[in-house]
Amino acid sequence: MRKCRFCERPAIVRLRYANLPLCDEHFKKYYMGRIKKILDKHRIRGEILVAVSGGKDSMALLHALNEISKVEDSIGITAFHINLGIYDYSQKSEDVVKKFAKEIGVVLITYYLKKEIGHTIPEIARTSRRPPCAVCGIIKRWVFNKVAYENGFDYVATGHNIDDVSTILLKALLTQDIYTIIRAQSEFSPPKIDMKLVGRIRPQFYLSEMENRLYVELNNIPVIEEACPLSIGATTHKYRSIWDSILRMNPASQINLVRSILKLRSQMIVDEPQLVQCKKCGYPTESKAGICAFCRLMERVHRTGE
Repeated sequence: MRKCRFCERPAIVRLRYANLPLCDEHFKKYYMGRIKKILDKHRIRGEILVAVSGGKDSMALLHALNEISKVEDSIGITAFHINLGIYDYSQKSEDVVKKFAKEIGVVLITYYLKKEIGHTIPEIARTSRRPPCAVCGIIKRWVFNKVAYENGFDYVATGHNIDDVSTILLKALLTQDIYTIIRAQSEFSPPKIDMKLVGRIRPQFYLSEMENRLYVELNNIPVIEEACPLSIGATTHKYRSIWDSILRMNPASQINLVRSILKLRSQMIVDEPQLVQCKKCGYPTESKAGICAFCRLMERVHRTGE
């Protein structure tokens, strides 16, 4: 059995992209170090609203940020969960998040979609005739920013991992989706408070789903194990499966792809998106018509539902 790179104990994992065997304690230290590196790199200070779905990525993030906030006086965290109204799945997710937030002593804000905007994700997807995952993305981005801005938070932290990001960019490359290549999420998006836009931080940007799952297991963090029933058949899953064979050949391929695209993007001459405040909700949009994606979606729902 391999030994840990940093001690004599048996390694429980070998991170192939770094050829790094680690025992349980040194894996946890390594993981926390990767999270803290992103925070330090972008000089994150202030109040962070941590978006928590109940899945392994966001629950690992909440735990890690809470541990960091205990020793970093300049950072404060609050958990945030959206009950999306997705059948029994949403109630199970809410229960897991509530129990864990209470266990670790973190304040939790819960946002009920049905109560706040009058519709659940299944209802909006059905009425708008849009794919559920696309609808969910639009809704969550708008809600995260609105709640964070209205409650005085400096940043929203989300649990996007390298599997998520690399798959989005791989799909964009293979489908000539130039907009996504140019505008896709990075590890940090600065706030623009004059436009009612809160900063975004993605501390797990270069951590994998496997690493998040291991961190959850080692720290006995409860998670909802079942997948969202509305995500079954999503095209993203098909593109993600492509990585299996690529990673066997080159374990660093996901990280290399993302870093290469971000580096190329930084050297491209592109016009910065012109943000304006939505004519309906007042939150930022790049739309030339001045109506944000959320408000356009809700207009469609109300029009179709009449």
